[in-house]
Amino acid sequence: MKVMNKRGSSQGGQREGAKMNRQVLETWINETLRDAEHLDIPNVILKPEHQSPISRYQIDRLVLTNAGIPPDMISRIYRALFVYSVGFYELIKKCLEHTEKKYTIITSIWKVFSILLEYCCRTDYRMLISEISREAEEKMKKMTEKYDERFQE
Repeated sequence: MKVMNKRGSSQGGQREGAKMNRQVLETWINETLRDAEHLDIPNVILKPEHQSPISRYQIDRLVLTNAGIPPDMISRIYRALFVYSVGFYELIKKCLEHTEKKYTIITSIWKVFSILLEYCCRTDYRMLISEISREAEEKMKKMTEKYDERFQE
């Protein structure tokens, strides 16, 4: 069933954003992450160099599919990364056209936005830290085993 919105255009079962080409989105994310490598942004992952940025951050389709996320949800994640990052930036830029305190206001908005993101994630934060710790322990155990094997040889 199609519904007309306030602007007179129809809204069916599929929105415009759902029609975005998945390869275009993945390319945009990869290129943006690659560009960010040179901007001195905290938490940028640079290694291993032979992997695409989307793989370095472990959000490529294979990793997400193997984690049990359905392909349509992976596409939705990629669309959201694009829409919300570009959209929020454009909104801020548009709002700040009319003020002379741009840098003070934009700094405050980004600070609040990052706090809100952290707040939304707070329940998962402890699980995330414990998962990272567990993965690090597994890697250390494997490295120790390899070292012991070589030492025995």
